[in-house]
Amino acid sequence: MIFNTILTEPISNRLILSHLYERDYEGKELAILYEFAKLGDALANYNNVQVTCNCSHREYDNCISYRKELINNIISCSKSEPSVSYKLLKEINIEMIEMPDHPECSGCIANFHSIVREMQEITSELNIDLTCEIACDDDIDTDNDGSDGSDQIGYDYDKQIKPHVRPAFSTSRIYTEPPENTRFMECYDVRNNDGRMLQISIYEMTDRPEKLYMVIPLEYNLSHEDLGMIERVRKKLIRFRPDNMNFADPVNSREYIRRIGKQMFEEDSKVHRITLNPLEMRTYSDILAKYTTGLGILEDVLSDPKITDVYVNAPADINPVHVVVDGDECITNIFLSQDDLDSMVSRFRAISGRPFGEATPILEMELPEFGVRVSVIGDPLSANGLAYAFRKHARTPWTLPKLINTGSISPLTAGLLSFLMDGEASILVAGDVGAGKTSLLSAMMMEIPQKYRILTIEDTREIPIEDLQQLGWKIQGMSSRSSILNTSIEVSPDVALRAALRLGNSSLVIGEVRGPEVKVLYEAMQVGTAGNSVLGTIHGASTRAVYERIVHTLGVPPASFKSTDAVVVCTNTRVGGGMSKKRRLTQISEVTTGWDDDADPEEIFAEIMQYNAADDSLIPTDILDRGQSELIEKIARKWGINIDDASLNIRIRARIKQKIAHAGSLDPRLVEADVVSKANNIFWLYMDMEKNNVGGPDYEKVYEKWNSWFDNFSSVYF
Repeated sequence: MIFNTILTEPISNRLILSHLYERDYEGKELAILYEFAKLGDALANYNNVQVTCNCSHREYDNCISYRKELINNIISCSKSEPSVSYKLLKEINIEMIEMPDHPECSGCIANFHSIVREMQEITSELNIDLTCEIACDDDIDTDNDGSDGSDQIGYDYDKQIKPHVRPAFSTSRIYTEPPENTRFMECYDVRNNDGRMLQISIYEMTDRPEKLYMVIPLEYNLSHEDLGMIERVRKKLIRFRPDNMNFADPVNSREYIRRIGKQMFEEDSKVHRITLNPLEMRTYSDILAKYTTGLGILEDVLSDPKITDVYVNAPADINPVHVVVDGDECITNIFLSQDDLDSMVSRFRAISGRPFGEATPILEMELPEFGVRVSVIGDPLSANGLAYAFRKHARTPWTLPKLINTGSISPLTAGLLSFLMDGEASILVAGDVGAGKTSLLSAMMMEIPQKYRILTIEDTREIPIEDLQQLGWKIQGMSSRSSILNTSIEVSPDVALRAALRLGNSSLVIGEVRGPEVKVLYEAMQVGTAGNSVLGTIHGASTRAVYERIVHTLGVPPASFKSTDAVVVCTNTRVGGGMSKKRRLTQISEVTTGWDDDADPEEIFAEIMQYNAADDSLIPTDILDRGQSELIEKIARKWGINIDDASLNIRIRARIKQKIAHAGSLDPRLVEADVVSKANNIFWLYMDMEKNNVGGPDYEKVYEKWNSWFDNFSSVYF
């Protein structure tokens, strides 16, 4: 049936076998089907070919019977098992199939040999790779030796012609079996957004340094009865849409679909006499919501906590979705359709209220319910159609102990950063895209004592403001206009910054330092109106790059740059030269004071800690070890302590962060934000008790008290 169909359409890009599950064949797989169809069509012309000459040889009947049986079997196989015909014609030994013992046989045999060679030439013109072979049971004796042909080799259709599979209600396609050029590495379970467990499998490619990320959602393995029910309810739901429902609100619309879906499934199960338990009814309602108001199969991918980024390159129907898993960029078994991309961008445009089209081919927005930032580009910026990038935020705020356990920072680094934040230092967190700047920034914000107010300015929200507010921080978020979209309906970053400076004495956090608002920021820092401290992220791979960008590109006077206390550099590092990239803090440098406007960047910065690639760790320099840091001395002077006490303060904080991190390696809940915030508050409380001691605070006593509290807390809290 397939061969007859595609022969009527000599040029097509896709073959779809449509039922409750739809199987899509395209590219190499469709080309193989075409080749087999052409083989059967070409061999059919030999149905009534003359296989013998009229002769008086007594074996004439045997000859014609054998030859006709051979030709007919080859032609018959070309329609049902074309690979067998292909292989038989390739392997027929025409020199062995006759025994000339009559004067008339030579011409007759030559005629038959000519027919066989013509058929063999047809197979040689076909482009079929028979690399995956199976045993064939067709009873064909190709060399007239009395064998039944069971030693012949056929074609493994399942391995060589793999369709992309999808339920009828989804346009996202997947392949359900890994390719042959893969080797299994690991599998693990994740709980998706609907609460169901989902198995993830990771394979390594055997022919290139890349990995395959495979996911097969529940809906791709349901019975035909269940799929039919979901499809019936979906079609009914499409016709049933209330006028007063705001489908631009993803949370409300999703809840509505779930609620009305349960009712419809209950009604449908009664009509069709299908027994559904409460779990199945909830599961099918969730699937329905996922493919109507949600992100479809992408929701399952985004539910994996190991994934940080998801990329959809154009054209999406021939490019698999890419994901970044623990620093490794992997291909997946998922292919999205143009319908998927079009429907998503329409929904994103409605939710964000931002324009998108040829005049504005860029859309950036947040999807808080999925914890992701979305960037979309379209025509004419993207020549081959829509392309998407999903950047996941952490489900819970990052903390310094959690970063210790990921290997991003060392305990001493955590102690130093905690000290600098407590000391109201102004710090720029630099790094490339995806290097972990915002994660580190969020963790550093938790080291600001809760008694102080924080103002944040972001064009795309990434800082976990609501989480920090629930934990007790006094934080006010402000949104500014996107630097890419530059729409007139949003407040520009410099105006937002000026407004923030008038909201009172606060620590100021800027999501990304990158435009004309930087001049306003440094003016405020220089005259002391920017509040307690200033934090911000900036793109730059080194301290030199940060200085040159701020001074030479953004136009901040060199003297104003001295208001920056330190620059922290994050990097995606290929540890040991491997293919996996790991997020690492690779540099902490303070901005010195004794330089003029013509100074080289090397004179401007003094490294406090630097990355040692051999040990994969950030190690202290002599400036920190010998107590020569200008920044630490400035904070110590402000606190009324000496540099030795400041050094002890840093190391006590490092021991505390290490203790929490070690406990978190045994129970991950102990490095989460709620625990770390309690631990920080207790530390500040004990430090406050020690501040009036003669001779300064007893740091060892502070640690002993804190350590006793934490041991008791961690043993009973959970």
